[in-house]
Amino acid sequence: MLALQWTTGEGALPIAVVGGVLVLVAWGLGSLFGHGRRTALWAALLTCLAVIGWITIGLTLATHDPGTGGVNLDPGQEIRRALETGAGGPRLNLIGNIVLFIPFGTVVALMTPRGFALRVLTATFLGAALSTAIESTQYLLGRVADVDDVILNTAGAFLGALAAGIVLALGDSDAGRRRRAD
Repeated sequence: MLALQWTTGEGALPIAVVGGVLVLVAWGLGSLFGHGRRTALWAALLTCLAVIGWITIGLTLATHDPGTGGVNLDPGQEIRRALETGAGGPRLNLIGNIVLFIPFGTVVALMTPRGFALRVLTATFLGAALSTAIESTQYLLGRVADVDDVILNTAGAFLGALAAGIVLALGDSDAGRRRRAD
């Protein structure tokens, strides 16, 4: 569960800060050579992967605390529990799993060349694949692999991609209007 990692995951903040600085440096250096946006997006993607990896797997490896193990293949079980109980831990797990993948979905959508639907589908698919790989790894490390985590992570990637796709589509329509006005 992600709730434990969020409460003990202070190590993710330094990774995010260093990653943010890396994005800015990469953007600046890339701009000198005409590759600023693309270089910054790659740096942002690597930062997203580092933060996700640290929170979902790194803490288990660092603490050597594998947990109880197991598999939950009942879609919605943990989501229902979080919504019904209103308890802080399950609700934090629900929100955290979504929020964790929003930046990933955003960056992947921004890196996808063109087309609203293609951007959203690519980011959502890659978010689902990454989450499935993480849950499989957690199972192999003796932790609980939960289908709800995959659902929530995928929803986060979708929301990030949707937001990026909308912003890019609005920007494209504004650029088109400006060209027609000229």
